[in-house]
Amino acid sequence: MKKRQTPLLVAASILLIIVSSLIKPESSVWLGALQTVLLGVGILGCCMAFLRFAKGGKGKKG
Repeated sequence: MKKRQTPLLVAASILLIIVSSLIKPESSVWLGALQTVLLGVGILGCCMAFLRFAKGGKGKKG
């Protein structure tokens, strides 16, 4: 199950970024805040997935 967590995290993060780009915040301040939060969580998820991927190749030899 652990091997499938990183691709799922990347997919969920990309989906959050796409959803945040579809929100039109012109009508409400709350929609602008929601867009910012979704974008931030999506970017954070991508960074976490990259760190997991980078750490995954270390220390497995031997």
